[in-house]
Amino acid sequence: MPVSTVEDKLVDSIYATVFGEGTWQDFLAKLSLILPDGRSTLFYHDSRRSKGAFNLNSGFDAAEVAKYGEYYSSINPWMPAAAVRKVGVGVVAEQMLPRDRLVKTEFYNDFWSKVGGESAVGVTIVREEGRSFLLSTLTSCPDPEANRHAADTLTKLAPHLNRAFKHFRSEPGQKTVAEIGSSLFDAIDIGMVVVGDRGLVKSASPVGQNMINTGRCLRVNLLGKIKVCQQRADYLLSQMLDRSYQGSRVACCMVDSFKLTFIQVAKDPLSLYFQGPTIVILVEQGNTMPRVNGDYFSKAYRLTAAETRALAGIMAGNSVDEIANAAALSRETIRSQMKSLYAKTGTRGQLELLRLAKTSLLPV
Repeated sequence: MPVSTVEDKLVDSIYATVFGEGTWQDFLAKLSLILPDGRSTLFYHDSRRSKGAFNLNSGFDAAEVAKYGEYYSSINPWMPAAAVRKVGVGVVAEQMLPRDRLVKTEFYNDFWSKVGGESAVGVTIVREEGRSFLLSTLTSCPDPEANRHAADTLTKLAPHLNRAFKHFRSEPGQKTVAEIGSSLFDAIDIGMVVVGDRGLVKSASPVGQNMINTGRCLRVNLLGKIKVCQQRADYLLSQMLDRSYQGSRVACCMVDSFKLTFIQVAKDPLSLYFQGPTIVILVEQGNTMPRVNGDYFSKAYRLTAAETRALAGIMAGNSVDEIANAAALSRETIRSQMKSLYAKTGTRGQLELLRLAKTSLLPV
């Protein structure tokens, strides 16, 4: 097949992903065919932390991907040169590290050669704040001259990859996260702030924005990045925003009188590669957090014990399923209790019910 035809098909495959008519796995599988025993990956590397990951790939199994992210990314001998090479220019591996030095490394002997790699070609798509987003293809062919045509192909693909990267990066992504919870949390004076890659604020509920404006527990610096007004909590947030973070997806901490809950939103590999992690921060008063005066509210609206329990669950931020599981009841039973609550209180949904409950709040 003529080279121009191969390149045209690869370019078509890139734009097919943009318009939802193809996948990155399709593109990577086609790219892998341009080199002997090729395996391709869209990956990132953070030179400041010496960490990286094969986010999207064709040909690597899950165990190989995990090993790379957990350890071998930190000793990848090509990455120091990759961190400073020109963006958009495809190179063969030997341009970044001579082969006689590569074969002496732990990376080559314990990982690269065992997954069938003797060399590779690669290109940097985007570089920002010490992080590089790259495309690379492994090959069993160690001859740099034989691999050079593939590096030239990556150079020609680079502008199209850059456009695709910007497209996926600009997608709303987690817009629905804010839409689902904002009004509900504001109704009980819990602020919500959605933070994206590099700590940039993506959205905030009115109460959350007010908490940022006052700067008592959260603030935004001149670069638009969220900062927690306590070093330990700020470090925890930065760790959860790290693309290589493997800890708990939910973490809580106290900052003065505020309780902060960090929730890392689960993402598919495609979203994680292009958009990075998303953290939802819930902020509520700690020792002065209001609660419902249950006796008064129950007596005023003649609630049953079951209805009071359902209300308490909603006030705690639990879903109908969570309330049902905690009470060992069916979802339908809890929904019936909620309908009864709405009828007795004259409300039309959870938001109105929570607002009404605020009229009978007592300080803890």
